[in-house]
Amino acid sequence: MALFFKTFRHCDMSDGLGIPIFPLSRNEKKHQSKYTDEESTLSEDASADLEEELKCRFRALDVNRQRRQSVLMRPIDIESDHSIGTAKRSNISDMSKVIRKSMKLPPTAVIHRTKSDVDEISSSLVMGLNDTVFDHRAFHRYASGDLKPRHVKAPEKIEDDDRRTRGMRKTVFSKSMMKVVAAPMSITKETKSNLGKVHYHLALLHGMDRFPEIVHSHGENAEDAPSHDIFSVIFHLCHAASLYNVSACLSLARARVGLDTFVSPLLKTNVPIDFESSKEFCKRAMASKHSIAAPKVAAGCLLYQIIEDEGTAGDVEKIQILEETLSLMKLIVEEDEMMKEHKEKESRGKAAGFHVGDKAEGNYFMEGTFYPGVIVDVAEDGNSVVIQYDDDQSQETLTNENVRSLEPPPEILAALTHRLSDEEALGTVNTDEQCLFEDYDLMAKLAELKEKTDERSDATTLFQEAAELAMNAGKMTTANNWSMRAASLEG
Repeated sequence: MALFFKTFRHCDMSDGLGIPIFPLSRNEKKHQSKYTDEESTLSEDASADLEEELKCRFRALDVNRQRRQSVLMRPIDIESDHSIGTAKRSNISDMSKVIRKSMKLPPTAVIHRTKSDVDEISSSLVMGLNDTVFDHRAFHRYASGDLKPRHVKAPEKIEDDDRRTRGMRKTVFSKSMMKVVAAPMSITKETKSNLGKVHYHLALLHGMDRFPEIVHSHGENAEDAPSHDIFSVIFHLCHAASLYNVSACLSLARARVGLDTFVSPLLKTNVPIDFESSKEFCKRAMASKHSIAAPKVAAGCLLYQIIEDEGTAGDVEKIQILEETLSLMKLIVEEDEMMKEHKEKESRGKAAGFHVGDKAEGNYFMEGTFYPGVIVDVAEDGNSVVIQYDDDQSQETLTNENVRSLEPPPEILAALTHRLSDEEALGTVNTDEQCLFEDYDLMAKLAELKEKTDERSDATTLFQEAAELAMNAGKMTTANNWSMRAASLEG
């Protein structure tokens, strides 16, 4: 999908169909403008005979497309020099050290940047912290809803050029086809989520040197030229972040505090250090409604590490972040259970009916309103079930027609139905989404803060839970220390 959007050329037909413009970076637009579907990019002399040229046209286009496809290598064919090293991998144990160093000495850019490059980076980073707006401009229309005309050269300037004249005829013909203009397409939450994924995947592809023909140099030597188009990486990451893509927000948050990110080894040296911006990207990731919990937990851990190293946040703010991160960690367990249960249902098939323990929704008292619950009993004939509702634990016997399976949220289903994960498709592991802390570490930190704010009962419970989890993880000494602290608070 990302490759399609990268090569798609928005036209009058797209405007008339109500398809929003998919933004491309400046370098991508420059490269795309070199090619047209009407003309071959082969360096051959035009045939004097129009009929013969038309016969050869599709053959030339095939050769032209083959040339373009030759630079689009599969991930398995790529052996990037920087993928061998550790530039893309975060050293979690030294993260605090890196953050503190970034507070004193911001990194310098390793490639030459013009003023326009810097302006593009700055505007992209600002855009990344603001929601994408799909107004009339996004659909290339006036506020009234009328289509904006696209720039077309005057006919008198191209009368002597047969090839351009044919291009003009095609443009006029395509306009004449759009007698009825469709309303702009409805932009749903799923649409925004999918667009965010496309932008993020384009950033990944640029970061792994998938498009070497787009790398823009400013007269550097071949050895000094960047390995990939870092400006397009930043552009698409920021667009993805503006659509609440958690992975993009997390990558930008890491780069803004001088940390490595697996998206691109050049990112942290070409994005200015800004701790406030990094924290906003972390909060944006945690607030996303279109993602599973795991990457949100990574954002919460990073946010806590930043404010802890800054040393300026109060206990109340730290408690809020820790509580939200711990709730997300619990959500990971619930999501894993949902995935497991959904897979079991899929393997059984719908014909097998309901089973005890299945999550479902029941038509409460046959009133037409369905409430979530769990199946606690199934009749011998299989035609009715007893459902226990989640809110008040009440039970009700209903026929199967008044009970429906409770499907996992869209983001869970999306994770289950992906044909290929990012790791499988791109051949690399997303180290950005690795959690910096274990759940028992965060519980202990929260217990210490609760103890400082004189919430002894909550602190005791948290120390006990942290000790139990640490013991299960084999951290016996740590578990013993926390158990002793819990006992001292009780006494």
